[in-house]
Amino acid sequence: MYITRATLLLMLFSYLLFLTSVDWLAEPDGAWYRPFIIGLLVIALAAFSHREQNSDDL
Repeated sequence: MYITRATLLLMLFSYLLFLTSVDWLAEPDGAWYRPFIIGLLVIALAAFSHREQNSDDL
């Protein structure tokens, strides 16, 4: 089974985002928007990685 780069990056970064967001949510003084900014970066990286594929690869 072939996993595309975009899917692999999304899975990796979502796992890392989950690990860091659990710690950040437990902090009483932390900013509430930090996990959302990192999540937006994950989506942007996955979209950029998916954009580079040719239509023939699908």
